[in-house]
Amino acid sequence: MKRISLVMTAVLALAALTVQSASKPTGNIKVPANLLLELKVDNKPVAVPSGQEFPFPAGTYAPASITAQAMAAAGKGPADIWTIKSTGPFGSLAQIEVKEGCTSAIGAGPPFTLKATVSKAQNTPQGKTVAINLAVLGKAGEKYAPSTLRKGQTVATPPQLQIVDEKGTILATGGFEYG
Repeated sequence: MKRISLVMTAVLALAALTVQSASKPTGNIKVPANLLLELKVDNKPVAVPSGQEFPFPAGTYAPASITAQAMAAAGKGPADIWTIKSTGPFGSLAQIEVKEGCTSAIGAGPPFTLKATVSKAQNTPQGKTVAINLAVLGKAGEKYAPSTLRKGQTVATPPQLQIVDEKGTILATGGFEYG
């Protein structure tokens, strides 16, 4: 039901955009089928249909959001759709130019690169603690929020981690927290 309402909203927004830009030069924008892209048009997010070339007014646009999605292998019952969302920074997609008569292909999403940043150990009442932050980067350098990872409508549980030495001895265990 949510997907139908999103599609209807996108159709209405694009119809309004088409009427508004009927006299303006257009190009095309092509978004891969596994991405949901919203561009800022007059400071409002406008969904761009994915999986096909779509006519769009020529100009330079900034993304409002990018959502990458993947279908999980179906076992018994319907397959789950996994999603993760970026609201910026968008890397090389910070500005998307649509040129008259040309097609602008959007290259974002997987394969993802995971980057961990580790802070220096600090003494706390609980002992020494180390903060490890996880960044999920798409192929255009866009940053996805790990807290937006969903399986269907359910937020995925935060990843767990183990710190091991060179012999494989577990030195510490823990988990990431959203927020």
